[in-house]
Amino acid sequence: MAENSLGFSYKEMKKEYNSEEQLSAQEFFNKKIWRVGDVAKFLGCTIGHVYNLASDEKIPKRKKNGFLFFVPEEILNWILEGDGK
Repeated sequence: MAENSLGFSYKEMKKEYNSEEQLSAQEFFNKKIWRVGDVAKFLGCTIGHVYNLASDEKIPKRKKNGFLFFVPEEILNWILEGDGK
């Protein structure tokens, strides 16, 4: 497989990405920042639902350069707080 201009191959990138998806539960919760897929996995919902929650300002989020990021502790606290009803 040909290497790109950065010196690594697509095959290596794919292998690294797939290994991230298979993190153990402990490693998953040790991550400092979650992306949308991580939150969806944690909540047991779809990625689209997480985007809807974020756009409706219903879930704590951070945004930088057009990317959404989530702090795991904030998500856990958000769940524990409930809806206040």
